[in-house]
Amino acid sequence: MSLDETWVVTKTDTSASAIESANTVFTVSNGYLSLKGNLLEYRKGAMPSTIVNGVFDLADMVAFIRPTKHERRYLDPEYFDGAEPSPSVANLPNPLFTQVIIDGKELSFTRGRISNFKQNYNLKSAVYSYSFDHESPDGKITHIEMERFAAIGKAHIAMMRYTIQPVNYSGEVIVRAGIDGRVKSNLKGDQQFDVIETSGAAGECRLTAKTRARGILAEIGISNRVVEGSETMNRAVMEDSLVYNVLAFNPKQGEKITIDRHIAIACSEDARHGVTCSIDEELGKSTDVGYEAELASHCENWARMWEQADVKIEGNNLAQLYLRFCLMHVLSAAPRYTDKLSVPCKLLTGEYYQGTTFYDTDLYIEPFYLFNFPSLAKTCINYRYFGLENGRKIASDLGYKGAKFAWQAGPYGEECLGKWWRFTHTNIHIDGDVAYSLMQYIWATGDFNFLAEKGIDILVESARFYASRSTPGPKAGTYSLVNVAGPDEGHCESTNNFYTNLLAKRTLQWTAESLEKIKAKDERIYSQVVSRLSIDKSEPQEWEAVADGLVFYFDPESKVYEQCEGFYNLLPAPPDLLANRAEWFVTVFPYQALNQPDVVMAMVMFRDQFDYETKRANWEFYKDKSMNFSSMSFVINSMMAVEMDEMDYAYEQFLISAGEDLDEELTGRKDTAQGIHGTASGGAWMAAVLGFGGVLVSEDTLYITPKLPNKWKSLSFNLIYRGFKLKVRIEGSDVEIAVTEGREGDSFNAVVGGNKVLLKTGDTFRTKTQQ
Repeated sequence: MSLDETWVVTKTDTSASAIESANTVFTVSNGYLSLKGNLLEYRKGAMPSTIVNGVFDLADMVAFIRPTKHERRYLDPEYFDGAEPSPSVANLPNPLFTQVIIDGKELSFTRGRISNFKQNYNLKSAVYSYSFDHESPDGKITHIEMERFAAIGKAHIAMMRYTIQPVNYSGEVIVRAGIDGRVKSNLKGDQQFDVIETSGAAGECRLTAKTRARGILAEIGISNRVVEGSETMNRAVMEDSLVYNVLAFNPKQGEKITIDRHIAIACSEDARHGVTCSIDEELGKSTDVGYEAELASHCENWARMWEQADVKIEGNNLAQLYLRFCLMHVLSAAPRYTDKLSVPCKLLTGEYYQGTTFYDTDLYIEPFYLFNFPSLAKTCINYRYFGLENGRKIASDLGYKGAKFAWQAGPYGEECLGKWWRFTHTNIHIDGDVAYSLMQYIWATGDFNFLAEKGIDILVESARFYASRSTPGPKAGTYSLVNVAGPDEGHCESTNNFYTNLLAKRTLQWTAESLEKIKAKDERIYSQVVSRLSIDKSEPQEWEAVADGLVFYFDPESKVYEQCEGFYNLLPAPPDLLANRAEWFVTVFPYQALNQPDVVMAMVMFRDQFDYETKRANWEFYKDKSMNFSSMSFVINSMMAVEMDEMDYAYEQFLISAGEDLDEELTGRKDTAQGIHGTASGGAWMAAVLGFGGVLVSEDTLYITPKLPNKWKSLSFNLIYRGFKLKVRIEGSDVEIAVTEGREGDSFNAVVGGNKVLLKTGDTFRTKTQQ
């Protein structure tokens, strides 16, 4: 594999399963819109997917429950009969509709022979292309090329170039190019919108749709521009929910027909995000500058992003390709056009999980943004702030104070999962996850104003929820959290789950401490916070008391924390349990087994707060009990294995996290068709930079304690920390950190390779790691 190949993903498989997976892999998106990577000439399988971040409607999720022979403790049948359709991202009309007609018959993968098929994703520019030769039953060979991208820097614009070339014949070629409003949800086939208007003219198509439940208007426009070849006809056709241009050509053998399609999408939700536009004006500006200029601008924007975001691995091209693929998708999905939306766990690559935001975003995707594009991390936390209104309602409906963030959150922070999932009320660690991401942001940026203006609201309402959700124990001063689920999720009705209690404890403590810091820094702002949130003077003491009293089951002899009350009393896992991990949530409830890391995950998140012996004991106890069912498992395993100096295993787990969507055999799950595993994509960066690179932040210090896999010669990456731009290079035991930009006269504390240093702009510090 050459160096250039570390920037290009190539697929050549035309099997049905490979094409379904590739539809996801080759999705193009820009943070506002996304277009899945469907082949225009392939009609089987999933419908094309067109998503605008934050445009939701409804889908029948009860009907989506998979049949299984296994007991599912996470479902509550009591709510099945009254279950209604759930909020879900809407699959909008398809602006890529294309048909090529030769001799009155459509050129199709299912009619004729396909050869020389190749799909490419240029990761450096986020441009997707494919090409192939199609031989019809009567022997006519046609060469097809397609290229498309979602314009970075222009929220509403996507572009496609389509080329047709008769290889061994001359004759009429007809192209139908337009917008298809006949698409439905890929989850259960729900019709999520009605087409209310279509219009067209030569080279122009327009379609307006309205989502059925939420009444969101979506306007889609395309301009088809013939840039190679001479059309003999160019007219518009409006059919039921479909509008397209009919373009006729009469090429000679070998002559090319090339059509550039300018696509603009806007919706009525744009006003909320400050990105309203006129479709006609957007298309007019795009066609005026042309495809090549749009592509050049798009590539320049990507070059600037990669200059900051690229992580360079020397000596391992496969890992390099996998990691760049992950980062490209996480960058593509970034909420760069709004301050009120976050990133769905499937990024913008599919409708699975209803296009909702999980805690995966807070813990696995935000860290990449935080250390490379802090404003994007701030936007993700801002989304949680705007979700407090719905969070307060969720807590109140459950009978508690404060706010409980939605488990599967929609664009307004609303809960998108039905009550028939116990997770909606047992997975309360979500508040602590959000608080953790907030504190990481504050520590890494020093953004006191955000803490005082919005962050403290998140902390206070979360602390109130945990304090009211806790139950006093039989022993004075102790508190329990009952009927909860940790990240494991297999034991979803447990008491005193270690992870949940630790996150709740820290959240309660952070809240009280943050109030004191605000008070110490500015009494006036503190008074405003107390007034705005109606904080009683007794509340901080209550939060600290609950934090001090939360129960943990720790054995000082073995140094193992019991995952939850009674975990040791469960049956040993049967020998064949792990072999069945590919089955949908095979039950682990009766056993000492986990769907994914739980205690170990907590220790990775707070890895500076547990000694080596404790981490080693818990790693040894829980490692082989995990089914590693979730894509979040592998980054946690990798990072803990680095702590334990198990570098071969750390590398193996990193490679699964980074590569599972490009090589589905790595997990055996083969579910990439449902969307990119955004958790694994962000997690791959975490495993590389926070794990192997050893990056960690505390309240006032940046730590870099690297340890590289044997397969890697060097690792280089950039960081932004407290306004300083840093370049880090690790080769063997040598570490170099260069501070290239920052505030004049300012400095920051760091511990690099075990050495305490004070760094400022212009400094370059070199050392060797202390193993």
